[in-house]
Amino acid sequence: MLAGCEAYDSLPPETEPPLAARAQAVEQRMHARYTEALGVEASIARGDLDRARRQARVIDALDEPELLERWRPYLELVRIDAHRVAIAESLDTAAERAASLGRACARCHEASRARVEFAEIAAPSAHATLAEDMSRHQWAALQMWEGLIGPDDALWRTGAAGLTAMPANILAQAMTRSESDDVDDVARIKLYAARAPGTVDQDARADLFGRILATCAHCHAALRDR
Repeated sequence: MLAGCEAYDSLPPETEPPLAARAQAVEQRMHARYTEALGVEASIARGDLDRARRQARVIDALDEPELLERWRPYLELVRIDAHRVAIAESLDTAAERAASLGRACARCHEASRARVEFAEIAAPSAHATLAEDMSRHQWAALQMWEGLIGPDDALWRTGAAGLTAMPANILAQAMTRSESDDVDDVARIKLYAARAPGTVDQDARADLFGRILATCAHCHAALRDR
C-alpha cells in the first residue's frame, strides 16, 4: 500500500511527530481512501452520480506529505483517476474511470508488494426475495471490486461466480434492452461475469469491471425511472 517504512522521509528531530502518531495518520488516510473507493463503486452502481463525484473528490484531496518521490507517481495516478471520476458527466464515463481508479490503487499495492486484507463478508441468501437477490448482487460486485483493488484473484473469481449465477429478473429483462434485438442488462452482466475468471491481465480486468459497473448503473436507472 502507499504506507510503508521505506516510503517516508524522516523529518528533522525537532519537528518530527511521534512515530505512532505518524503511523496512525497514514492509516487513517488509507482507510479514508478505501472507504470512499467503496462508496464510489456502490454509488455508481445505484445510479447516484452526484454522490460518486463527492466521494471521488475526497480521494483526490488526500495527500501524503511525507511520501518519498519514488512512490509519489503511484499516489498521483490514484488522485488523477479520482479527479476524473469527480468530473465525469455520465454514469458510463464514471464507471469506466472508477475502474481505472481501482487499477491505480492496485498498481501501488503491486509495486510496494503490500498485502491488502479486506474484511470477510458472508454472502447474503439468494433466491429468496428480490431484496435478498439484490443484496447478493451488490456483495458479488464488491468482491470483484476488492479483487481489482487488491489485487486479489480469489475475490475476483468469487465475485464473478456470484454475478454469473444471479437469477433473472423479469422486470429488468423487460425494461433494460437498448434495442429490441439486444440482450437485457441482467444477461449482459452475466456474460461479462462469465468472462472474468479467464481474464487474468489486470488492465483487462479493470476494463471488464468498468463495463459491469456501467451496466449495473444502467439497469438501476432504468428501473428507477420506469
